[in-house]
Amino acid sequence: MQYNSNKDFSIQDQIQTKIIEIDQKIVETSKALVEAQVVKLRSTFSKSNNFVEQIGKNLYKTKLDESINWYQKQLKELYLRRRELEISLEKLKGIFWLNRIKRLLRIILIGFFIFLTLFIFLSGFMIIIYLMPLIILILLGYFVSQKRY
Repeated sequence: MQYNSNKDFSIQDQIQTKIIEIDQKIVETSKALVEAQVVKLRSTFSKSNNFVEQIGKNLYKTKLDESINWYQKQLKELYLRRRELEISLEKLKGIFWLNRIKRLLRIILIGFFIFLTLFIFLSGFMIIIYLMPLIILILLGYFVSQKRY
């Protein structure tokens, strides 16, 4: 038996081109979603006192909401499909578990930094609360010493 590496490279190239196509679709869908949200924002702040325009505006809003939901759903599906293709490409290259471990370590590191930041913030807040009587005493002493009879 002879190993044919050209076959793996052609599959990798096909997956890579599919990922590029999906990236282009993601960009197009994102632009359309942003445009739909801008139109919704403009229609929200437009002033119309006419009853017919109000009815049209309400119909327009429901269609815009449906359009925005559809674009969001399409984006989610495109990202999921892209992720599946990336996983299959990583498996073909043999770096799937290495990247998974990197992602896990990155999540753990981000969680640690968030925990550390919260700990520092809360401990600083608690220190201020515990030192409040001392701070008030120092301020009272300062104000008494500054007041001249």
